[in-house]
Amino acid sequence: MGDLSEDLERCLCDCACDAQATARAKTSCSEGRVRETKRILLGERQRLLAELHASQRGIDTIDHILYRVSSECVPASQRGTGASGVPCFAPAKPPAPQDGEVSPRG
Repeated sequence: MGDLSEDLERCLCDCACDAQATARAKTSCSEGRVRETKRILLGERQRLLAELHASQRGIDTIDHILYRVSSECVPASQRGTGASGVPCFAPAKPPAPQDGEVSPRG
């Protein structure tokens, strides 16, 4: 590790912190203003955490849709048509039980 103010600047640049906040943090650190430096760092930490949570929500939504696609999308070859002639996108019917198996419907 090098000089603290240089490491601080590198850290904030790596975290995509804006140049103005980075300069304020570097100046306050080099002038010994610990509380202000920590306040800036904690603010950037909070920003990054909010971005992380937003990304996680996006991942969760995609995972949910992937699950639904796997369970609800039916290949065209297995689709029937409704009374109006419109394709039916309902899930495919489960296979009939084999000898010795119990029907899932009871």
